Amino acid sequence: MLNTLVKLAKELARKINTDKIVLITKSDFDFEDDEFSIFVAPKRFVTMLESMFYTIAEEELSGKDVFERALAFLQVSEITPLQMYLRGIELKGGVVGVLDLDILKGLMVIDLERSRLQKVLNECAERVNPNVLKAVLTVAINIAQKGREGKRIGTGFVIGDVEEVLKRSRQLVINPYECHSIEEKDIKNPANWESVMEFAQLDGVFVLDEDGIIVSAGRYLEVSVKDLKIAKGFGARHLACAAITRETEAIAVVVSESGDIRVYKDGEEILVIDSTII
Repeated sequence: MLNTLVKLAKELARKINTDKIVLITKSDFDFEDDEFSIFVAPKRFVTMLESMFYTIAEEELSGKDVFERALAFLQVSEITPLQMYLRGIELKGGVVGVLDLDILKGLMVIDLERSRLQKVLNECAERVNPNVLKAVLTVAINIAQKGREGKRIGTGFVIGDVEEVLKRSRQLVINPYECHSIEEKDIKNPANWESVMEFAQLDGVFVLDEDGIIVSAGRYLEVSVKDLKIAKGFGARHLACAAITRETEAIAVVVSESGDIRVYKDGEEILVIDSTII
């Protein structure tokens, strides 16, 4: 069945003028192809979808419950662009999705340029280098998924408007980046990610300039959190990071110990990433 679906997906891709195909399947597939870029969604994402649909099929759900789960399924159109983005695939045009679940099989087309992720990237590009945001999100996901020394950890990254951010913060510990070279402080360089993940264990947040140079780690934000318009139940780090983006032109990326990643701009949450299905 998967081979048939892929064949149909290629035909559809040609008709909508795209070379991108994503396989949402648990099956192994030899996807080397000279004409198309074929991406396989993570197995944990497929497992999540199957679990959701089995629940719908086996339980007597109310119309509201079914509607809510259908909306959750539509997250495929948002999670897929994120998965592709983090793997270096440009979010242009469309992508044909091949659904090969036990309980559901078919094709879908996702407009990458109209995804929520692309909207957020466009908004943030006005303030920070897009490559910087991508690097920070990649590091944040690694921290959320792997933790450190077997423990889950949380941290935050405040990017841009450094002068104003520093005015509204203080150093909790000796800044571990103070004597490092510019090259060693550039978060765009994957060679530096290991040290970032190590220093993520410090209390406080990272402060970076708009070009991705880490100015400090272990920084404590001193801002008012009064009247913030974000969801309830978050700790001091989320509140402070959201607040600093309200008082400055910075963008903040916050990692929760639970594995969620949230992006804040102008005091509001603009993106949420569940690292467990990426």
